[in-house]
Amino acid sequence: MLKENDLHWFPMRIRHSSLSRLEQMVERFDKEKTLLGESFLLDTYVPLNFIRVSMTKLDFAPYLLNYIFVYSTFQNLVQLKHNNEAFEPLRFVMHPVYDDDYMRRDEVLTVSDKVMADYMRMTAEENDKIVFLRDLKFACKPSREVQIMEGQFTGVIGRVKRIRGARCVVLPIGEEQAAAVIDVPNSMLRYLTDDEIRKLKGETTHMKKH
Repeated sequence: MLKENDLHWFPMRIRHSSLSRLEQMVERFDKEKTLLGESFLLDTYVPLNFIRVSMTKLDFAPYLLNYIFVYSTFQNLVQLKHNNEAFEPLRFVMHPVYDDDYMRRDEVLTVSDKVMADYMRMTAEENDKIVFLRDLKFACKPSREVQIMEGQFTGVIGRVKRIRGARCVVLPIGEEQAAAVIDVPNSMLRYLTDDEIRKLKGETTHMKKH
């Protein structure tokens, strides 16, 4: 259960977003962070995709114009949205969780520090070994979880899947977006137990079923 004063990464949607509106939102968060001081923990991240922007130029661009990751507490973000009209377009992402009796409730989606650190390593700079997956139903489908043990992405945890015949390690963020390290040799992977997954990802021992 989400605790209002615990720090988390929150994937948040921006209503009616555009590139300029996304850039403005990042700037507003940066200004808030400066105004509120170090006691108000706040950070943002926007995953970037390396794309062709003209016939002769490649450049970074935000992968999704209507998403921003925000690191803070639920209480702080609710206060920001309530007290500053500029943050009103932000929407928390909800996802279903189930208790031991399989009773469903919708809860604000958060991302653990470990998962977010892995996702940022994969999406913060250009790399031809990284692809964003648009088929989220495929990306989020359960499969064996592994940890990459060699190479540039050593330590990254994800789900092993075949994409166009190549073995890949897929890291989904809830059911909202996913990136993959492509063509990873099996010799570079360690297959994880459920207990190892929860420990490494910083999750609680309470199982969440989707």
